[in-house]
Amino acid sequence: MSVSRRQALQIGGVGVIGAMGLAVPLSSVDAKSASLLDPKNMPRLYQRTLPIPPVLAPKSTTIGADGKKTHLYQIEQTAAMANIVVGLSTPILGYNGLFPGPTIKVNQGERITLEMDNVLPLFHPQWGYRLDTSTHLHGSASLPQFDGYANDLTGRGLCKDYEYPNFQPARTLWYHDHAVHNTAQSVYSGLAGQYHLHDEVERNLLPQGKFDVPLTISDAMFAKNGSLGYNDNTHSGLWGDVILVNGAPWPVMKVQRRIYRFRILNASISRSYRFQLGAGDPVTMVGTDGGLMPAAQQVTSWRQAGAERYEILIDFSKYPVGKRVELRNLSNKNNVDYDFTGRIMAFDVTGDPVDTSGPAARVMPTLLTGSSTMSLTPSQSVKTRHMRLKRDLDTWTIDGMTWDEVVRSGYKKVLADPDLNDIEIWEFENSSGGWFHPLHIHLVDFQILSRNGRAPFPYERGPKDVVYVGEGETVRLLMQFGPHRGRYMIHCHNLPHEDHDMMGQFSVGYDTNDPDPNDPIEAVKPHPIGQVTPVEPGGTEPTETAPVTTTPPAPQVDVVTITTARHRLNKDIAFAGISQYTGTATGASVVIWDVTPGRTATRLGATIINSLGGWSWTTKPGPSRQVTMVRVDSSRGGTATANVRTD
Repeated sequence: MSVSRRQALQIGGVGVIGAMGLAVPLSSVDAKSASLLDPKNMPRLYQRTLPIPPVLAPKSTTIGADGKKTHLYQIEQTAAMANIVVGLSTPILGYNGLFPGPTIKVNQGERITLEMDNVLPLFHPQWGYRLDTSTHLHGSASLPQFDGYANDLTGRGLCKDYEYPNFQPARTLWYHDHAVHNTAQSVYSGLAGQYHLHDEVERNLLPQGKFDVPLTISDAMFAKNGSLGYNDNTHSGLWGDVILVNGAPWPVMKVQRRIYRFRILNASISRSYRFQLGAGDPVTMVGTDGGLMPAAQQVTSWRQAGAERYEILIDFSKYPVGKRVELRNLSNKNNVDYDFTGRIMAFDVTGDPVDTSGPAARVMPTLLTGSSTMSLTPSQSVKTRHMRLKRDLDTWTIDGMTWDEVVRSGYKKVLADPDLNDIEIWEFENSSGGWFHPLHIHLVDFQILSRNGRAPFPYERGPKDVVYVGEGETVRLLMQFGPHRGRYMIHCHNLPHEDHDMMGQFSVGYDTNDPDPNDPIEAVKPHPIGQVTPVEPGGTEPTETAPVTTTPPAPQVDVVTITTARHRLNKDIAFAGISQYTGTATGASVVIWDVTPGRTATRLGATIINSLGGWSWTTKPGPSRQVTMVRVDSSRGGTATANVRTD
């Protein structure tokens, strides 16, 4: 199918598939473009040099009584402008104003405290939702209160202090926003960055420094003025026509004639890729989501869905000086492909003197390292669980569960409740009728045992935390639950699926009816930016410090969010959400208003905020006129606005 740019996109981001609607899955769609850019503003292939995100420096470092370092980092989430398309600026959300955010590099055993400041606008400048955030360090076995739980929200003017233990083996992690029901748009707007955990084994086996290159790959579409377009095609997915690598369209990197290591992160919110070097030459796969594989694998192509990370080695010594080597995309089922989405970036081989310092400069490693995850055997499993991934009418579900059900249960409802250190087999059956699902399980690494009864692909034979569950596939995963007790999320990393509403939770090692010392929302609350948090007893001795500025505490305010907003005309109307108050007030309520554009605001009703911070209001059949936008005002000062689902 061939669709013109004029047909493809309306101002604000309605794409070609969105214009037609997408209520059923597609096997593949080809179109010319999705952006409304004037041809003179459209990026060209291989005109930009690959940017490398800066490495974030710590504010201070202390040494604990156990001799381990703790680094203090600070990041501001802020609105900024980016130079992506020709001659125009693109508004983004960025960590320190950058997309991708700065790379964090840390050694195994060194702890991190990350001060994550929300200095974003109160509402998204383009799409109007409230910019509360929750930061997930994807791939880290963090305590629940530091894991970026979807409803653990940090409002404007507040800071959340995240603690990361970094005890796991070396791996490529990434940090990104995980705020409930708005993850897709916030990550698409730029809230993503890589995080590299090193250890001695990895440092002695694989290229380091400038030969260890992060590649954060995403796709986007653009309105005529250069702003991002957005349309999730009835919550099925967003597919842009411009491929970005580290925030630059189709860039070029100059390389020496030696081996390079590339950490490839698919940060697209929906698109999957099937990567291949232009001539079909093999690459050497050495790492998966959870770190090094037991043995290197030679592969000519591999499919990679959202949030998956693969580490590959490419030996450029076999190419002549002046050779251009392309990284291409062969694509997969249920993507929307445009004229140039088959190209990713290029490498230009130079005649510069070759730096052969460090490991693996000339010789590819073969045997790498074992891991506890890859040493597990099915005979150790104490339970097998089977779950289905599907679409129920207008909602995506995991085994029939939605996140709305979790919220309405007071965060008690779980898909599974393994005990601490239990080993289990989880089977996931994709019966969603055609879509693929990149499924992410928080806390744990797992081993892929089989795919439709067959062995996993060679490039998957390492520890994983995201599994590509393809169309009609059933995958079997083996994992051990720990080292923490608590509640953790499991969700699809096609982020429009997650937001609508393909996310559930599981508990590890405790009864959800008991008090939870690691409550993911209540255990560690955000505080006003600049307010110094108390140091725990047992303290540390500073060896290198930076001054910390303090400001008077900001007024305590409510961060109220809308998690459910639906009006089925002549059937029912339902709203629910969370009130996250930093003070101690009780007996609060919310008032719900119809603020449909073009009308005078009309009060719909009011309801009490319960002791857990939850609120809900529903009635049948509801207003006689369709409500398309709602505002909620909390008696404690918070307010939130959301579009209303009408299907």
